[in-house]
Amino acid sequence: MSGYSFELKPFSNPSRDGWVGSVGEFGEVTIHYERAFSRKETIGQARLYGPGFPDGLFRGKGSGMPSLRDPYMFVDGERVEVSYNTLGLRRSARALRMEFRDCSYTYTSLGINKKSELIRPGVKITVGPGQRLSKSHNELAVTGRVQGEASPVDLAFALIFEAVDTSSLTLGGVAMMAPLNFLQMKSDGGEA
Repeated sequence: MSGYSFELKPFSNPSRDGWVGSVGEFGEVTIHYERAFSRKETIGQARLYGPGFPDGLFRGKGSGMPSLRDPYMFVDGERVEVSYNTLGLRRSARALRMEFRDCSYTYTSLGINKKSELIRPGVKITVGPGQRLSKSHNELAVTGRVQGEASPVDLAFALIFEAVDTSSLTLGGVAMMAPLNFLQMKSDGGEA
């Protein structure tokens, strides 16, 4: 199936926040992140699953919603190599790059609370905030547009990041995180 749109509805319960809905011919998918129960929790976790989709797991530093710091990602039971430049000034320099099963993916954010794009040769998936269903921040739908012959794996990559804090891929996020990245680099014994 080529060239279609979709919308995922938000849900919330005491242990997680997320979105659920149908995506093209692949059917229902659920994406969520686990809520932190204490400030001592330092690793956040996001999950993606559905009958027509490979299971996805993303872990990163952060209490509750995981961040891109120290990423650990699995899709369909296989490790995904994830990298990005924390100091990039251009969007293309900050892009998240992933390698999986001989495919290269690039994921870019168009800004905080704006759409994001996942691109691989022949496929472009745009995902981001949709219609506000109530005054609560958690009641924001996720909308998406698929161009090209996207597979369930492609969609899993694009969708799981809706449950991950990707602000460090934006220029504002880079500016806010620069002092922390500098201090982290110094504490790791690196040169500034």
